[in-house]
Amino acid sequence: MKKTLLWIVMLLVITSLVGLLFIGCKEEAAEEEVAEEEEEVAEEEEEVAEEEEEVAQEFKFGKTMWLLHVFTGEFWWNTIANYLQQHVEESGWTFNFVSADGSDTTQADQIITYAQQADILFVYPTSTTGPNEAVREAEETYHCPVVAYTNYITGKSAGGVLMYDDETAGRQMAEEAVAWIEEQYGTTEGKTVIAINGDLTMSGWKLRQDGFDWIKAEHPEINYIEITGGLTPEGWAEVADTTIAGAGNDVVAILSASDGAYLLGTMQALEKYDKLFYKGDPNHVFIASIDGKPSTIQWVRQGLVDTVYVQVPDVMAAVQWQLAVDYIIKDASYQSEPFTMPEIPLPLELTQPEGTYWGGADITTTLQMYDFSETPIAISPLPRITYENANTWEIYGNSIIPVLGYDLDPIPTFEAQGEVPEWSQALLDEFAAFVGE
Repeated sequence: MKKTLLWIVMLLVITSLVGLLFIGCKEEAAEEEVAEEEEEVAEEEEEVAEEEEEVAQEFKFGKTMWLLHVFTGEFWWNTIANYLQQHVEESGWTFNFVSADGSDTTQADQIITYAQQADILFVYPTSTTGPNEAVREAEETYHCPVVAYTNYITGKSAGGVLMYDDETAGRQMAEEAVAWIEEQYGTTEGKTVIAINGDLTMSGWKLRQDGFDWIKAEHPEINYIEITGGLTPEGWAEVADTTIAGAGNDVVAILSASDGAYLLGTMQALEKYDKLFYKGDPNHVFIASIDGKPSTIQWVRQGLVDTVYVQVPDVMAAVQWQLAVDYIIKDASYQSEPFTMPEIPLPLELTQPEGTYWGGADITTTLQMYDFSETPIAISPLPRITYENANTWEIYGNSIIPVLGYDLDPIPTFEAQGEVPEWSQALLDEFAAFVGE
């Protein structure tokens, strides 16, 4: 009897334990099922959030940018647009451009118009002040960020600007010309220097003139003649011819604020009035220019032009588009409430883009604020080219040839006087091999 009771108790205990285990398993299974359902719901909510975020991040105009250019129709102006177009399209954006033909009023109207059609504007300013109010309205009213492209404005724009160090380049050219005159003639007394420039309402040419004017301030004994030819190469050619035939007929040095087609008229006037001599000749007229277009680098190889301070449109385009991609148009949040315009963190160190020539791979510059503008500015280094490094293939005036060809095609040649420099033919032969001619 006792054994029977014991077995009954044991069966009851076992049954209870099995029941408890069963209930525990059911509860665990239920908890797992709930957890799985909660995880599925969380995943669905995350997917919905991602979809909503993706929709929110779509650019209002489908990744459209406009370059509002100051002028087109001459090689350097076209090139600055072409380089930018390459970077824009490689990033999957749509590139458009229009020219203001040098007019402040036209450009201001264009800024307002295209700020309502673009996700970002690049504006090559017609002047330092003309676009200011339109840029402010574009960013504050139409929530379209603006990059002041290659030249600065005194007002505020979100995208910052990498600008050429125009004033320093102009001053260094002036200093180099004076040093050359002193070495060539032993004195600067009464020597004539011509500084030829463009439309001085534009910041680049104005700053170069400020640099040239170092001669006027520091060497009043020099016969310093300033001439301006406006926006077009034809205007430069006209004033160069008139001056070299008249007041500057005893010129010993010329500072040209641009080259290529802008310098061509000066070269033709020197030839026309029997003043074009090869470098090294006692009658050689020292010539320094800014830009570094293919034609002018070729005139350096030929011994006709002494020094070129190279602008770097390839660097400017690469750096400024990358800044926009990294900091301004990294997403489209600025196009919705609270319409916060993106900002670039300052100061920001900038380096030479791969495949370009900035004067050396270790050279850098810094994007920062300056007291002359409300826009962040980085100032470009100044690659300087003479016959000794004219065949550096990475410089803009050489590297552009396989892409766009020559700025003047064929490159004009001249009947110069004197002896051709002994180094000239070797440079020309090496260059011909580079371009496959």
